Amino acid sequence: METEKRSLMERVEHAAKNLKFSMASEMILAILKFISRKIFVLFLGKEYLGINGLFTDILSMLSLVELGFGVSITYSLYRPAAQNDDRLIKSLMRLYRRAYQVIGAAVLAVGICITPFLGFFVKEMPENIPHIPLIYILNVINVGISYFFSYKSTLLFVYQKKYIDGMIRAGVMLVSVAAQAGVLFVTENYLYYLLTAIAATFLQNILIYLKTDRLYPYLREKDVDPLPPEIMQEIRRNMGAMILHRIGAVVVFGTDNILISKFVGVAAAGLYSNYTLIRNFLNTMVNALFNVFTPALGNLNATEGRERRREAFRQLHFFAAWLFGWLSICLLWLYDPFITIWLGEGYLLPKPVVLLIVVNFYVNGMRIPVANTKSVMGLFWDERYKSILEAFSNLVISVILAKRWGILGIIAGTLASTAAFPFWIEPLGLYRHGLKLPVREYFFSYLIHLSVTVAAGALTGLLCQMAGGDVFGFWFRAVVCGVVPNVVYLVFFGRTEEFLFLKNMIKRMVRRLFKK
Repeated sequence: METEKRSLMERVEHAAKNLKFSMASEMILAILKFISRKIFVLFLGKEYLGINGLFTDILSMLSLVELGFGVSITYSLYRPAAQNDDRLIKSLMRLYRRAYQVIGAAVLAVGICITPFLGFFVKEMPENIPHIPLIYILNVINVGISYFFSYKSTLLFVYQKKYIDGMIRAGVMLVSVAAQAGVLFVTENYLYYLLTAIAATFLQNILIYLKTDRLYPYLREKDVDPLPPEIMQEIRRNMGAMILHRIGAVVVFGTDNILISKFVGVAAAGLYSNYTLIRNFLNTMVNALFNVFTPALGNLNATEGRERRREAFRQLHFFAAWLFGWLSICLLWLYDPFITIWLGEGYLLPKPVVLLIVVNFYVNGMRIPVANTKSVMGLFWDERYKSILEAFSNLVISVILAKRWGILGIIAGTLASTAAFPFWIEPLGLYRHGLKLPVREYFFSYLIHLSVTVAAGALTGLLCQMAGGDVFGFWFRAVVCGVVPNVVYLVFFGRTEEFLFLKNMIKRMVRRLFKK
């Protein structure tokens, strides 16, 4: 009992330290991104914004070359990290380095080979943007070079030191945004802007690479054992499943801008990219939060029994339901007022499109506890075909609806494919193979949380209607969104075991956050 308590306290202490620095660095990064986007729009406009979003989605598809190798290696690192098995970690990291060198070269080669076919992805190529192929190639280089160095950041994640990665990224981006703003102010040239971004990416990855070597000097040792055959077999098996998961994730989440550019236009893709920037900011903050707990969850999975894993998942699911319910309400009622103040009314999307963006955000956010728990349990194999079905249905439905409803149809296609497959298959796999419980427990809990969120969102919306359209009105809405949903959740869930655990956990973390 004493050992279990000490183990929990150590996880809380590591999580608190990670949370403090990770959230601070991600907040700094987000502010810098919003400043950078404002500068970008001022100097370059909607069409450059659309091209930038389109190329980002095209390049995200190149991440398929990674074959799910990173997730498989991360899973394999949890146990040796918990057991301080440096020799096995060295062997895994050598394999990781060699694989990512090949992956980086493949991304560069495949990305450049796509250059002659860029016109296929755009309804009408903008005539006022020169050197589009060169712009694309520079984007490819920016993505490709990171593979040669970034693999070592995985070790920081496993050892619950992800905050180091975040601090380095925040520092480099601060310099980068200042440099890019200066470049645009002096030259108004997008090519110079991209060259500055490439230099920043290279510097960031080199600094993380060197810092990891300094923290774990055994990584520089030359005597590295071959990996045991059973571990290689496990990695190959997980990769075989993860490549299908990767295809599904990339097609579902990485094709919206491509489809919008193809069926609606580049300018519309630029408008949509502003909404996704805000959504991605929230996703980044949330992922930073969950990434704080995922290594601890991996450690717990490697050292604790099944009943404790069940408790941990229920607590994580409750936390996600509260968090994503609240954030979805905030997005629904603050999206348009914020964009109006930030960029202007000319950058708004129709309200039904905004509603679907928010619904997608909620549904996919609620998948995170399931996905993270399955990841640390190594449950990749049994659902390997689900992602292919999801990807295929997403493309077919989105293309059909895009021809009729434009952006609204594309986003509706994403929601429909999620509801058709991963919404029920993912928790079914976790409960059947990991938690060994009937899955109805999950869906009953999901329905309760969703109902409370809808009620809280409706009440919040009624109060937000009292606000005006100026800056003061935005802050009035922000206060309402910050208070009302959380009061509603507290009324409904304040006496549950999960809330009491979360409350005590937050108290312990807060004490450590401000501990000198």
